[in-house]
Amino acid sequence: MNVKIHYRITQDRTGIPQAYTGARHFVVREGEAVEDTARKQLASDYQVPKSAIEICRIEH
Repeated sequence: MNVKIHYRITQDRTGIPQAYTGARHFVVREGEAVEDTARKQLASDYQVPKSAIEICRIEH
């Protein structure tokens, strides 16, 4: 399934507050936790803690 995740990043990797928003398409399998998968991938890509990623909206 292809979903579009709208997200917000609240801090950078050093803990300094940020206000970055964006959207990205993800391909997820049936039964897979969409938010957890997206948060983990975004945190890895932007090199920020998973707690700095807020999922705002999911479009199917």
